[in-house]
Amino acid sequence: MNRFIEGKKIYLRPFTKSDISIWFDWFNDPLITEYMNKGVFPNTESAQEEYFKSLLQSKRDVQLAIVLKESEALIGIVGIHKIDWVHRHGDVSILIGDKKLWGRGIAKETVGLVVRHAFKKMNLNRLTSGMSGLNIGSKKCFEENGFILEGTKRKHFCYNGRYVDEYMLGLLREEWEKKTARCR
Repeated sequence: MNRFIEGKKIYLRPFTKSDISIWFDWFNDPLITEYMNKGVFPNTESAQEEYFKSLLQSKRDVQLAIVLKESEALIGIVGIHKIDWVHRHGDVSILIGDKKLWGRGIAKETVGLVVRHAFKKMNLNRLTSGMSGLNIGSKKCFEENGFILEGTKRKHFCYNGRYVDEYMLGLLREEWEKKTARCR
């Protein structure tokens, strides 16, 4: 399989049509989508296939499969979306679909790999990410990769009948370069 970007525990590769049968079902799992702006409407395999086709044509999105090295299993997705090639920025999203692997540092490693790819290979200058104020794990993952809280959209998501904030985080290439230079 094409190991597009390789890490310690995982590698990232382009999606294949055969991934759709696993991928689409994650968006129907209430636990996986609990803090996401997904899972409101049922997802179907054909809808996921249409989304897959649109990604193949997109010049503003890079979506990659997260594969666990030890088992070669598809375990999640990561992407850079809304890429603005003039102003050199994009928005990072991630989902670990295999719940058994939550809390094992895989999201942190994945975000780190995507950030490096965005800054070094894609020549972006700024990355952002947003998450529900209840998704403490996601916020921590991005902060451990150098993202800082830039703002809060108050009462932006409806969760179990109440409104919750959305955190907006950002990372500049120069901040990332300073951080990675210190770690060498």
